[in-house]
Amino acid sequence: MLVEEFNLKFGIKTLDDFDVKGKKVLVRVDINSTITRKENKLMNLLRIEELKVTLDALKEAAVVLIAHQGRPGGKDFTSLAPHAEAMNKLYGKVKFVDDLYGSKAKDAIKSLKSGEVLVLENVRFYAEEVKLKDDVDKMAGSHMVQELAPLFDLYVNDAYGAAHRSAPSLIGFTKVLPSCMGKILEREVETMEENILGAAQKPVIFVIGGAKVDTKFKVMKNLLENNKADKILVCGLLQNIMLAGAGIEIGAINKKPIKKFDEYILTAKEIYDKYKDKIELPVDLALNIKGERKEVGVNELLSYPDDPSNDIGSKTIEKYKDIITKAGTVVANGPPGVFEVEPFHLGSKGLLEAMPKAKFSAVGGGEMGGYCQDLGIKINFISTGGGAMLDYLTGKKLPVIEALENAAK
Repeated sequence: MLVEEFNLKFGIKTLDDFDVKGKKVLVRVDINSTITRKENKLMNLLRIEELKVTLDALKEAAVVLIAHQGRPGGKDFTSLAPHAEAMNKLYGKVKFVDDLYGSKAKDAIKSLKSGEVLVLENVRFYAEEVKLKDDVDKMAGSHMVQELAPLFDLYVNDAYGAAHRSAPSLIGFTKVLPSCMGKILEREVETMEENILGAAQKPVIFVIGGAKVDTKFKVMKNLLENNKADKILVCGLLQNIMLAGAGIEIGAINKKPIKKFDEYILTAKEIYDKYKDKIELPVDLALNIKGERKEVGVNELLSYPDDPSNDIGSKTIEKYKDIITKAGTVVANGPPGVFEVEPFHLGSKGLLEAMPKAKFSAVGGGEMGGYCQDLGIKINFISTGGGAMLDYLTGKKLPVIEALENAAK
């Protein structure tokens, strides 16, 4: 199945190294998306649209896609049926089966023809996907891998957005099937190595927002400790921790959304005291008062005990925009506020509009990337990954990359 000669790209095999005509190919993708609660519809199709380049490369194969959506217990923990429907509208010949490795899934896989695409059910509906981590042999021995692997000729990992995670669907198949990276993963790695890490133009500015506080907190710490950032513009839920670390009273309403707040606060204070010359914090925030936007200084938050912050304020927007426009490289990961709800989109919109003025601009994460696309703003690079992108930039070894490197040896 391998072509006669192949050149490893960054130590990993690519789709160019395989003849896929007439083969059955299992592709792990990342199509995890923001979903509307009532209609159960995808809010943006960025990650699904990005799949085109890989699906085109596999047009002569029978392609089966596996992916996750949300986390157990979360409001966006749903079936992949809406994703398959969106793909079918875009590409045609896309089927869905509400099964992963049972008889229904196996029958659908066996009957799949070249040129067709089959989407299996959310891998996180199955306990092993969530519980098995780090131990590659155990992941390779999971029911999912053992039941599905015999049905395929090749495993392709194109899930850059999940490349910083370790799970059977991401790692296990690389032990038992010929494996390579897909076109999305290849492009992401190439951009990181050649356009950002290889020759980042200074000053390097990171905008860190969004809601995944645990990950963002660790990433910020790593960026600073490894001297990867000249400035970090803090926003999103991370701002609440860092403002508190800087001695600002933010009120119980702004602590409530953050689990482990009390555990973070001492570390936040240490980080701020050590790196305050590299950390920019909001000077004002936009509160949600019965759906209305009210901007107040960060020192006034205790006067509004029942009104949560939903965005950065106008003064902060202008302050951050001024820094961004003077950047050599600016990388934004996560929105400053609840951009999907007006009027709390102003921070996200303002910062994104400033980014093209930097010499090189990159946006990470599905939400921020999708919003950037909706606004029609021209960014040098929109990544399909959020946490994976920042982990990569800090020099961390991504489990998916490591597994594919080992598979190529």
